[in-house]
Amino acid sequence: MRRFCYKCGAFEDDAGPLLQGLCQRCFSDLPLMEVPAEIEVVLCRDCGAIKIGGRWQSQFSGEPVKEAARQALLHSVRVLSYTDSEKRLLRAAEAPGLRFEVEPRLEESLVVVRASGKLHPLQKIPKIEEHALKLDLKYTTCDVCRLKRAKHHEAILQLRDFSSTEKRLQIQREVEKIVAQLGKSEPRNFIANFKEQHGGLDYYLSSVNLGRKIAALLKERFGATVIESAKLIGRTRDGRKKYRVSILARFM
Repeated sequence: MRRFCYKCGAFEDDAGPLLQGLCQRCFSDLPLMEVPAEIEVVLCRDCGAIKIGGRWQSQFSGEPVKEAARQALLHSVRVLSYTDSEKRLLRAAEAPGLRFEVEPRLEESLVVVRASGKLHPLQKIPKIEEHALKLDLKYTTCDVCRLKRAKHHEAILQLRDFSSTEKRLQIQREVEKIVAQLGKSEPRNFIANFKEQHGGLDYYLSSVNLGRKIAALLKERFGATVIESAKLIGRTRDGRKKYRVSILARFM
């Protein structure tokens, strides 16, 4: 018995292999993507970080608004994929055979997405599809910038007993260099405050782990003597004890 397309009646022998009961032409009428009518793009007004899928990202290339729109769209779009027995909805990253182009049109508050690819492995001609979505652009403050504004710190790194002014400046530059390097991979590593004390320097650091890393490097590179102490300052919301850690590094 000759198989035929249930939509237009074309025979399989003439119209190529049937896909989901449809000839190649009718099958190509099926949508390639499912996209929302609108996407929300959230950016930090202070540092330009973008919020995608509930998480803040600060490591990206290009303009923050355009990159945020691109990332938000690729996070939201779903690609249809067919086999002889099933239909699946895939994330953009799960459909490597498809090509995506994302064009933010900020002056029009739109994002245009174009995709080309096959819905079925036996589809002869790739499908090309384009959608224009409304862009809802919002600015807020990311978690890290909120902590910086509040000068949040969990550790105080106390540098004392420098052999000379030159040594003090050298170590000060080294500490700031270390924090900058660690901050690239983890934005929550930052200096919340800085104070000059009689005979030394105090760095108020975002985390205890950051203070310990710096102290270990100062010990390795400059022979510092390191002493750590902790002071109970309260309890967390779940009842755990909360400490403020002081790390003293002496250089003589």
